[in-house]
Amino acid sequence: MLSVSEPTLVQRSELVARRRQAPSAPFAHLGLSTRDQRILALTRRRLEGAPLDFQEALRALEASVEELIPAGRVYLLGATESGPIVGSLISGVGIVPAEAGPLLVRVDREGRISTLGSLSP
Repeated sequence: MLSVSEPTLVQRSELVARRRQAPSAPFAHLGLSTRDQRILALTRRRLEGAPLDFQEALRALEASVEELIPAGRVYLLGATESGPIVGSLISGVGIVPAEAGPLLVRVDREGRISTLGSLSP
């Protein structure tokens, strides 16, 4: 029988560091901060193979924020006819439900919403 040992503290620290430096190229052209790009890249990886509905995307986004930002949280940024916009209070980047799947949006300080694209891979 094979025995599998738990990763050491150093191995776990290295894994967390690699996840924090996750590739973010798919979002580089949107003018997002490096942190937002990493969060969204990790969110997309969490969604691979899952049905893409807003609730699943929200769970993936929350888990990604919590993993990459100490005490990180997502917030209600506003609402549209299709539902809530949830994301970062600092950058205004968030997700919103849409018929074709969750959309990535930015809400500016005046409350104007810009669609950045689809969250789906």
